[in-house]
Amino acid sequence: MNYEFLIAPARAHRSQALTFFLAAPVIRANLLSSMQDLTHSPAPSYPERLRGFGCFVLLLWAIEIADRIFFGNTLETHGIQPRSFSHLEGLIFAPFLHAGWSHLLGNSISLMILGSAILAFGWRDLMIVSLAAAFVGGVLVWLIGQSNSNHIGASSLVFGYIGFLLASGFYQRTPATIFLSILVIIFYGGSLGGLFPTNTVRAESISWEGHLGGAIGGFLVARGRRLKLASLSARTDR
Repeated sequence: MNYEFLIAPARAHRSQALTFFLAAPVIRANLLSSMQDLTHSPAPSYPERLRGFGCFVLLLWAIEIADRIFFGNTLETHGIQPRSFSHLEGLIFAPFLHAGWSHLLGNSISLMILGSAILAFGWRDLMIVSLAAAFVGGVLVWLIGQSNSNHIGASSLVFGYIGFLLASGFYQRTPATIFLSILVIIFYGGSLGGLFPTNTVRAESISWEGHLGGAIGGFLVARGRRLKLASLSARTDR
């Protein structure tokens, strides 16, 4: 069974969380001020969005608890099984399933840290990045994953968030997006090795295919967002 998880020192999570949570409101204000000029939409409530995303993370824990108590860890078998047409449900369920408490804890912390940063862009952006990362990551695993393996875990979303934040810094090149991308490089640069089938990744049964697909999904959303903003800016100039 291949378990997706983020390769990052556990001791760094506390400083990561503090940095991202302190930076997010300032970055959000900067982003919204520029976006409102283009869309004239009211400023959303960042704390409410953060609480909503927190409920999603709690749902992951509820599923793991239910799997342990009521299903005897059998839900884990409903992950993505490459090129198996009898387990296509894994394309939907895999991000919600984990191989234990440490697996879930690592993903939960990274989801909250990186998700809080993307919430600076907006709730809709977070939803689109999550769906794109899960879809592209799932399809890539199904297509090129190792035969007779079972891929579970939400780290396709984690790498989708990483890809989105890094690509946003490259494409938009505003102070806020560049600052966020620098933070991602500082705190999560070491995890990028999980995108490639190195000996270490294979030895630890890390689903590099899911990580790579998730990152590609996040990148594509950032690219599409840049094109949309450029189109809105062009219309405003007219």
